[in-house]
Amino acid sequence: MAAEIVKCHSNTHISNNKLSLKPINDLLMEKFIIPSYQRGYRWTKRQVRDLLNDIVDFQKDSESKNKESFYCLQPVVVRNTNTNNEWEVIDGQQRLTTIYLILKYLEDVLKIYRKQPYSLRYETRKNSDSFLQSIDLSRKEENIDYFHICEAYETITEWFEERDGNLKIDFLTTLLNPEESGKNVKVIWYEIKEPIDPTDVFTRLNIGKIALTNAELVKALFLRSKTFENKEKSFLQRLKIAQEWDSIEKALHSEAFWYFLQNADSFSNRIEYILKLIADEKSDNTVVKDDPLKTFIIFNNSVFSKENIDVDAEWLKIKKYFMTFDEWFNDRYLYHIIGYLINEGVPISDIRKSADAEENKTKRAFRNDLKRKVFYKLFSKELVLDENIHNFINEKLNDWDYEKDSGKIRSTLLLFNISTILQNKSSNLRFQFDSYKLQEWDIEHIRSVKSEMPSRSDDQKKWLENVLEHLTGSRDIQQKTDDPNCKKIIELLEVKLFDRNGFDKIYEEILKHFKEAVDDDTDNSISNLTLLDAHTNRSYKNAVFPIKRKRILSLDKTGTFVPLCTKNVFLKYYSQKCDNMMFWSEDDRADYFSTITETLGEFFLDNNGDMQ
Repeated sequence: MAAEIVKCHSNTHISNNKLSLKPINDLLMEKFIIPSYQRGYRWTKRQVRDLLNDIVDFQKDSESKNKESFYCLQPVVVRNTNTNNEWEVIDGQQRLTTIYLILKYLEDVLKIYRKQPYSLRYETRKNSDSFLQSIDLSRKEENIDYFHICEAYETITEWFEERDGNLKIDFLTTLLNPEESGKNVKVIWYEIKEPIDPTDVFTRLNIGKIALTNAELVKALFLRSKTFENKEKSFLQRLKIAQEWDSIEKALHSEAFWYFLQNADSFSNRIEYILKLIADEKSDNTVVKDDPLKTFIIFNNSVFSKENIDVDAEWLKIKKYFMTFDEWFNDRYLYHIIGYLINEGVPISDIRKSADAEENKTKRAFRNDLKRKVFYKLFSKELVLDENIHNFINEKLNDWDYEKDSGKIRSTLLLFNISTILQNKSSNLRFQFDSYKLQEWDIEHIRSVKSEMPSRSDDQKKWLENVLEHLTGSRDIQQKTDDPNCKKIIELLEVKLFDRNGFDKIYEEILKHFKEAVDDDTDNSISNLTLLDAHTNRSYKNAVFPIKRKRILSLDKTGTFVPLCTKNVFLKYYSQKCDNMMFWSEDDRADYFSTITETLGEFFLDNNGDMQ
């Protein structure tokens, strides 16, 4: 299977680099040279054993599979030197050398098949080819290459000696089954044909600038010329797919789009996310579990190994996935609800099933189904739309506690932000999932909790400096002040050996000053919690309300993302009376709690009749 990789540049040049899956059997007649710019063989005993275990596991598993199954090794990147018919190995020498050593160990069995291993030599060691042909363990200490080769060979010997002798035949059969027999071991063969410096390719491969990822390998399958029946239109079709592929990749690199769909950046080529979703839908029991190239192998097996492939139809499936995500992203209501569900760990495959369900053909039905998923995810109960929903939410939220239910409270506060934004159907405001995920916002107490008093001396000093700055406008301990609290803080900060007992006393006094002292220290309810960024948590550990307020407002003033409801809390938008902006009172908490329950209740009761 030869597969030409197509690269579209401004001059529409198409390279002739070739990508294919080659059985190990097809390599036996080849000659390989490991060039001097590479280090020598360095695989550890563990790596050698892992490869042997993987192959034998595949051999046992494939007994009940069809013949198309195969075990796929990582890429081998080569260039034809046109000298002695040798292949210059640019990348993959560790795998090639290990397979060679296995074949050498099984040489007696190999002779029964009237076959012999491929030729392999290291340019830096003139006698490396002769040493590999006749491995002499007594020469192990002659040089570092011989040492590691002997270590690997001894590991292979020990591994087989630990097992039944009959395994050798089964193992070698699996390793060397030809293409027509299947159930074999293959390498991803990438042949460089462009007139470029191989050392440059090697360097780029090994610093991660070239990665034969699932995405690049699947792209190669789509763009190989043999895929297309009409050779006259082949170039234009490939060019069109290549351009659309790049457009999708570019769109997915928008952080706002990506973090709406994902909770982390786990793909070097983000289109691979879509490819993986499609591959996961295909049933292919021949792929080795946890194979890093699983997506590529499934595409190759289920699509491109067939005759008369409709490439345009297969490409359209990928485009439709992207267009669906793009539609969700641009629909304000779907953006928020689907973004919430994905943030809460609901698989996007479940959301797609909901969208494709017969009963959800209308947009309203789909939206309501998503709303039911949100309710069930949050409360583990089916949604029943009646007038008691406010009471239900009120009771649930009243029962939750910071210590036991922090995950549920965080999810509730996020939904509170989203439902608040959706209340205004004429607004264009959108929750920034990218900023929320990248900045690590978490739940934090609005009013100080005694149990979270700073315990380390450096945190205690920072806490005092923040209070001093709030009271005087400066952290300068040389300033003159008549405020008794400021004097005590300055006295404590001036002491070279920080007095932790002295901090405990002033801490209590400052909490009383800001009316945050509590007797029972149990205010862990949602009415005293909001989303706060991790930096604020670290820098302002258990800070009093006015300091947290100042921090939040300064972030908002500079355009830094602050969740809408967090800002509203510190502006006291939910409070019926604003007697004092410098502390968070019982009345403030009651009004805040009432707003949360009312907003969530209205969100679930809304039948989404108006398109957002």
